[in-house]
Amino acid sequence: MKLGFTLVAISALIGFHTDAYAQDHQELHLADSTIKAKDSIKFQLLDEVVFSNKYYKKYNVRNISSDLRLQSPLIEAPQNIQMVSGEVLRDQVVYNLIESVTRNVSGTMREELHNGVSPDIYSRGGYITPQRNGVDLRPLIKGPVGDDAAIIETIEFVKGPSGFMNAISDPAGSYNIITKKPNGIKRNTIRMMGGSFGFMRAEADLSGTIDEKEKLQFRFNLMGMNTKSFMKFDNNERILIAPSFKYLISPKSSLTLEYIYQRFNYMLLSQAQISPYGYGSLPRDFSISDPNTKPYRANDHQVFLSFDHKLNNNWQFSVKAANIHNEYDGNIFWVYGKNKTNPDILDRYYVYDGMKYNTFSAQAFIQGRFITGSVHHAILAGIDFNHKKNNTTDTWETASTVYPLSISNPKYANVANNNGTGGDFDSENNIFGENNRTNSRMHYVSAHIMDEMSFFNNKFKVNAGLRATKSDANFNQYGTKTDASDFVVTPRLGLTYMVTPSMSLYALYDNTFLPQAGIAHDKTALTPQRGRSLEAGIKKDWNDAAWNTTLSVYQIYRTKTILRDPVSNALYQTGENRSEGVEVDVRGRIARGLNIIVNYAYTDSKITKDDKNPDMVGKATPNRVRHIQNTWVNYALPGKKLAGLNVSAGYQYMAGRAERFTSTKPETLNDVFRLDGGLGYARKKYAINLIVNNLLDAHIYSTGWQRNDLYYWVQTPGRNYRVSLSLTL
Repeated sequence: MKLGFTLVAISALIGFHTDAYAQDHQELHLADSTIKAKDSIKFQLLDEVVFSNKYYKKYNVRNISSDLRLQSPLIEAPQNIQMVSGEVLRDQVVYNLIESVTRNVSGTMREELHNGVSPDIYSRGGYITPQRNGVDLRPLIKGPVGDDAAIIETIEFVKGPSGFMNAISDPAGSYNIITKKPNGIKRNTIRMMGGSFGFMRAEADLSGTIDEKEKLQFRFNLMGMNTKSFMKFDNNERILIAPSFKYLISPKSSLTLEYIYQRFNYMLLSQAQISPYGYGSLPRDFSISDPNTKPYRANDHQVFLSFDHKLNNNWQFSVKAANIHNEYDGNIFWVYGKNKTNPDILDRYYVYDGMKYNTFSAQAFIQGRFITGSVHHAILAGIDFNHKKNNTTDTWETASTVYPLSISNPKYANVANNNGTGGDFDSENNIFGENNRTNSRMHYVSAHIMDEMSFFNNKFKVNAGLRATKSDANFNQYGTKTDASDFVVTPRLGLTYMVTPSMSLYALYDNTFLPQAGIAHDKTALTPQRGRSLEAGIKKDWNDAAWNTTLSVYQIYRTKTILRDPVSNALYQTGENRSEGVEVDVRGRIARGLNIIVNYAYTDSKITKDDKNPDMVGKATPNRVRHIQNTWVNYALPGKKLAGLNVSAGYQYMAGRAERFTSTKPETLNDVFRLDGGLGYARKKYAINLIVNNLLDAHIYSTGWQRNDLYYWVQTPGRNYRVSLSLTL
C-alpha cells in the first residue's frame, strides 16, 4: 500500500467520524473508565489524562497497568519498575520501539542488528523479555516485530524477574507494551510527520462510543509510512491498522477485543557494515547490498481478548487470551570471512531468510483483599499457558555463490543476472530442503500464587510468592532434533518499608528459569538457564508525585548460560556469569513547565565460570555497557507572548561497551555521545514538534562483533531531523 493512498484513507476516516472533541483551555479529562459511574469496575487501569494546560506533561506515570497484576501503587512495589508514557515518545518524535526508547530508562540498550524485526533490548547483563499486554513474546529464535508508537499507550520496564507475571525469562527483567484501548472519550487525532531521508508518515487515532447508552466503546488507529535511509539501497514502507472494542456488559463486567495488523516492506534485514580494517572504518552510507535485492516483506497479526469481572468490592477475576502471528521473508547479502588473497574484496553470499512465528497465550487470575487480625492481605493467584512456534527457512549454511564487492571501489549490480562466481546458484533458489529448515516449539503451563501482607498500618509490607512451571520443547535444526522437558518451582520474596507515604525502602529476592531453543555442540538439547536476583532500593515521590526518583542496586547470578566457542562458533552450556550494578532514575515535572528524564546505570557483568574455555572467565557478557547516562529535558516557556512554545534537549552517553559475542581477545567499542534538540508549539487543538537528532553529526556505530578476521558493526545515521504536526478534533 502506497503512502498516498494511506493518507487519503486517514483523511476519509477523520471526515467520516464527525463527533467533535471540544476542550477548554483549562479543561481536564480523566479517560480511566475505572472512575466513571457507568463503568464501576476498578481494575487499576492506566489513566489517560489529557491536559490542555501548557505546563503539564505526563512524564511520571503513577499507576501500574492491570497486566502487571500488582495491586499496590508503584511506590510500594518491592522492585524497580519504570514507566514510559506515550507523551514522552511524542515529544521525542519516536515512531516505533526500535528507536531511542531505551534512553528513557536506566541501563537499557538495544542491539540494533535487525532492521525493525526484533527490538532486542538488553539490561542488567542480559536480554530482557518482550511482552505485549502481558503476553510473553520472548522469541525462540527471532522476533517479535517491533511495536509502532501509533499503538503504544505506555511501556512498563520491569527491572529483574517478574514472578507475578511469569517465571520464563532472563533475570535481567522484561518490558511490557500497553496498547491503546477504548476509553469512552469522543476524540479524533490526526498526526503528520516528515523528515530526513524522504521520511513521510501519517497517523490517525479515533475513539468514541457506538451506541446511545455508551456501553460499546471503540478505538481505531491507522498509520502509513515511507522512508529511505542514510545507507545506500535501503527503503522502508509500513502500514498499521488497529481497531479495538470494549463492551461494558454490566457495571461489574467488561469485554475487550483488540486486533493489530502491521505490514512492512524493507530492503535491508540488517544495517550492518563489514570490514577487515576495524570498527567504523567504512563511510556511513556504505552498503553491502545491491539496488535490486529482493525486499523483505513482513506481516504481523495480533489479537487480544480480555474479560474482567468484579465479584464484589474486594475480589475481581480476569481471563485473557491472545494470538500473535508474524512472518517475513527476503534476501540479504552476508560476508562470512576475510578474503585472504585480497582483503579489499568482500566475498558476499546471497542468503534467503524466512520465518513464521506464532504465540498463543491464555491467562486466568483472581485478585482479592482480606484481613486476618491486624494483617491486610492482597492475594494474586492464577494460571498461565503459552505456546510458541517458530519455523524458519534459510540458506545461511548452504548459500555458495560468491558476489565479490570492492571496499575501496564498490560496483553494484543486478543480482538477478547471477553475476556471482563459483558455487551452486541453485542453492539460492531451491531452499525448501531439510538442510535449510529450523523448526522449534515450546509450551508451558504455570500456576502461581502471591500474597502481599501489610503490617503496622501499611508501614511494612511482605510480598511472598511461589510459581510452578512445566515446560516442553522440541527443536529441529537442519535435520538434527532434540527434545526437552522441565518442571521448576521459583520462589519470590519482597520487603517494603514505607518511611513516609511518599518514600519507601525495598528489598527483593526472586528466581527465574529460561528454556533454551537450540542444539549444543555435542548435538544434545540445551538445558534451561537458571537465574537468581537480589535487589534493594529506595523510591521517593516529590511535590505530590509530580516527579519521582528511584535508586536501586542489584546482583544477578546465572547458571547454564549459553556460550559460543570463539573458534567454531558452536554452542555449549558450561557457563556461569554474574551481573551487578547501580541504577538511578529521575522523571517528572520538577518545576513549573520543566519536565525531565535523567538516568544513570553502572553495570558490571562478566563470565565467572567456563569449563570449556577457561580464558573466557572474567570477560564481559555480550552487549554489556559499563556506563549509560541519559538526559532529556522539555521546558514550556513562560509568559503570554511565548504561550504554547516549548524547547527540548537531550543526550545519550555510553562508555565501556562490550561486543555482541564474548571472546578471548575482545575489543572495546567506541564510547557514544549523541546530542539532540528540538522545538515545539501547542495550542488548544494542534501541536507541532521539530526534533534534530545527532546535532553534532557524530559518527556512531552500535552493536559490534568479530568473526573470521572481519569486523561487523551496525552504523547509525548522522544529523537528521523530524517534524510532526498533530490536530485533535
